[in-house]
Amino acid sequence: MTERMIIAYVHDPPSKQSIDTRWREPDFLVEQGFTDLVIADQITGCCSLVMEEADGKISEDNLDEIHQRLQNTINCGMNAWVMEDLFTLSKEAVKTTKGCPHDEQTWQAMSANLQALFDRLPDLKGIIFRFGETFETEPWASRIDPFSCQCEICNRLGRIGGLQRIISELEELVCEQLGMYCVIRMWDLGDNGFHSDSEQQSSALANYNENSRLVVSVKHTASDYWRFQPWNDSISLDGPKRLIEFQCEREYEFLGLVPNWLGNHWATGFPEVDAPKSAGLANSQPPNWAGSYIIPRGGGWSEDVASDDFWSAINSDAIVALTINPERNAEDILDSFLERQGFDEKESRASFATLIQMSSDLVLHLRYLPTFQDLSNQIWMPSNNWFRDDTFVPGACAEIANLVSNEGKDDKFRDEREFASIIARTQLTRAQALFDGGRFTNHPKARFILDSYQWATRFAELSESMWDDLLSSTPLNREEAKAIIESRLSLNPLPPLRCLD
Repeated sequence: MTERMIIAYVHDPPSKQSIDTRWREPDFLVEQGFTDLVIADQITGCCSLVMEEADGKISEDNLDEIHQRLQNTINCGMNAWVMEDLFTLSKEAVKTTKGCPHDEQTWQAMSANLQALFDRLPDLKGIIFRFGETFETEPWASRIDPFSCQCEICNRLGRIGGLQRIISELEELVCEQLGMYCVIRMWDLGDNGFHSDSEQQSSALANYNENSRLVVSVKHTASDYWRFQPWNDSISLDGPKRLIEFQCEREYEFLGLVPNWLGNHWATGFPEVDAPKSAGLANSQPPNWAGSYIIPRGGGWSEDVASDDFWSAINSDAIVALTINPERNAEDILDSFLERQGFDEKESRASFATLIQMSSDLVLHLRYLPTFQDLSNQIWMPSNNWFRDDTFVPGACAEIANLVSNEGKDDKFRDEREFASIIARTQLTRAQALFDGGRFTNHPKARFILDSYQWATRFAELSESMWDDLLSSTPLNREEAKAIIESRLSLNPLPPLRCLD
C-alpha cells in the first residue's frame, strides 16, 4: 500500500451555500481510498477564530464544530487538516505590520495564532497555506496578500525574497517549533506567478531547511484547470516534498453537468499540448512525491448545479488509483469503476467506457475555441474565458467575435461550432442506445447520464446559434454582446446557464 497522502478537499463556492455531499464524510472517503481530509478551509477561517480579538459568540460554536469534524475524521482512521490564506491577521496586527513578510511583528502575530490553533486542535496533522488571492473573513480579522507590501525591503528583495522569508518562517514555526505539517499551496496563477515557473520556485525554495514536514503543492496544469494547459514542469523540481493537485468536477468545464473523464490524461498527459511520454503521472512525478491533493467536488464561484456526482466520481476514482500506482492503465481503472457501479454486462460496459473516453473530445469542442486559440495563443485563460462555471461572459465573447471577424476567420469559427453540435448529437445517440431501451436502461444512473448527454447537445446547439449571432453583429461592445446572449437564453433557456451581469 502506498504511503502517499491522498487528500480530499470539497471546495465550496464563495458567498454561496455550502455543497451538501458525501465527499466530506470520512467513512465514505476511506472506502474510496483517501487518507486525509481538509476539515476547514479559508472560508471557515480557522486562524481568525482563535485570535484574542475573536468574538466568542461566533468563534466558539465554529471551533466546536471543527473539533467535532476532527474527531469524526480521526475515528475513521484519516488525518485532518485545516487551510488558511496568507496572511490572516487581526486588524490590529495589520495596522502595525501591513502584512509585510519581512516584519518581525507579522511573524509574532502568526506565531500566536498558530500556537492557539494547535493548542485548541492538537490532533490536526497540519495546516495548508495558500496565497495568490484572499477571501473575506471575520470582522475582527483581515487577509493580506503577502506580496502587496511596498516597503523598502520588499521592493529591494522582490517577490522571490518575500517567499523565501515565508518558507523559512513557516518551516521553523509550524514544522520545527510546533511539530506539525505545513503545506504551501502555490496559488498565484497569473503569467508571472510562482506556480509553474520552475526558475522562480527554485529560487524561492533556496532557504528550505530540509524539514520533512514542509510540503509544496502545485496543480498538475501550468496555470488553472483548463485544457490547452501543458503539464506543470515545476512538478519535477528537487526540494521539499510535493503534492500534485487535481480537480474532478472541473469548474471551467461545466461543473459535472457533462461527461468529462480525465483519467487517461492524468496518466499520460494532454495530447493537445503535451509531447508523447513527457507528461502525466506515468511520465512525470516529483522526486519526493508526497501524494495528491484532490478536489472531488466543487471549485469556482457557482452554486452546486449537478444533480449527481457521477462524472466527478469517475475522475476521483481515477486519480486515487493513479496516486497509488501511476503505472496503472487508465482504461482498466475506468472499467473497474464501472463494474463496481453495477454496469455488469461486459460488452455493453466496454461500449459505455468507450463513449466515456470520447468525452475528452466532447469537452474540447464544447468549451474551447480552436480558431481563437490559434489567433491569440493564450496560455493563461485559454479561449478568453468566454464561459465559466454556469455563466457566459459577454465582454470576452465580444473580444473573441471582434478578433475572429477582423482576421476573416468567421466561417472557420462557425464550422467549428457546427462540428461541436455534431459531436454532441453523435455521442447522445450512442448514449441513448445504452440507456434508452438498451442494456443499461434500468440502471440507477441511467436518467442522469442521458440528461448529461442531452444537456451537452443543447449547450452545443445554443452556443452555435449564439456565436452565429455574435459574429454577424461585429464590431461589438460588451453591452451589445450581452443583449445577444440574453436574447438567445430567453429563446432557448438551459438551466443553470446565465449571462454575467
